[in-house]
Amino acid sequence: MKLLTKTHMSQRRLIEILRVIESSGSPVGARAISDSLCDRGYDLGERAVRYNLKILDELGFTKKSGYSGRVITPLGSRELSDALVDDRIGFVNTRIEEYMFKTSFDPLTGHGEVIANTSIIDKANAEEVFDVLGSAFDAGYTVSRKVLVLDEGDSLSSWQIPAGSLGVATVCSITLDGMLLNRGIPVLTSFAGLAEVREKQPGEFTDLIAYAGSSLDPIKVFMGRRVTSVADAIFKGTGRVLANVREVPVAAMEHACELLEESRAAGFGGLIKIGGPAEPILGCPVASGKIGIAFYAGVNGMVAAEELGGKIKTAPISVLVDYCRMTELK
Repeated sequence: MKLLTKTHMSQRRLIEILRVIESSGSPVGARAISDSLCDRGYDLGERAVRYNLKILDELGFTKKSGYSGRVITPLGSRELSDALVDDRIGFVNTRIEEYMFKTSFDPLTGHGEVIANTSIIDKANAEEVFDVLGSAFDAGYTVSRKVLVLDEGDSLSSWQIPAGSLGVATVCSITLDGMLLNRGIPVLTSFAGLAEVREKQPGEFTDLIAYAGSSLDPIKVFMGRRVTSVADAIFKGTGRVLANVREVPVAAMEHACELLEESRAAGFGGLIKIGGPAEPILGCPVASGKIGIAFYAGVNGMVAAEELGGKIKTAPISVLVDYCRMTELK
């Protein structure tokens, strides 16, 4: 039938939902599908999932299984087998580029929208989590001390806060890429990885994943592997933290440095290093005619809190937030 092999975003979402249902091996509900999609790099809330499930039911690709959820039909399995791997390859980069384009934050005025990572935390552990977030920023491993806190029952875009929880949005380092783009500076977010910290000093990357051609968010992949030791880096000075590298043309180096100074004055941190022309940065390759800029990932604070026992669910690069709505951690 091949109804879902077009490259439109709606078709891609339907394909991914089919993949989630098929891989579950048992009937699966909208909430579980939404959670799995988040892990795969899709920001699709439970309500939107239900809407897409109705479409799949009408197409005959899924069907209800009592009150347990949906299962995939033989027709859906055949359709899924026809879907090309290309439907997901490069999706992460496309998603990042869309967020970068929509970013409007101006460091000179302090106004505009920033890209945020979102986390769901237990209310009972909120004080401890916020303490770790503040310590992570003080140590230089996150982008901003500003957060947006939502209470249970609140929502932002497709992000809804369940009972007994708080939602916390933290500034994502990809916001810097959007700021560069807004100044007319071409920027490519090239790699994400695990960077070593020794005696509070940045070392080289021990592992890297390229964004180009990736079907999953590399930062999310490293978080899922549980290979970080951000809390150790914060409190002991030695550990492994999440970071990423972007590249800009050598000709734009002066303008990029000026913007980064402005962002620092506006309260943004997390900068690790600015490299020279075609110079590897922390061991990460940089293309000819480019300079590399390495930043710590905005999710490091939440990752550290989770390492210390907090029950936290974090989705990187998941929503745009008006910076004026965010408040500074004390």
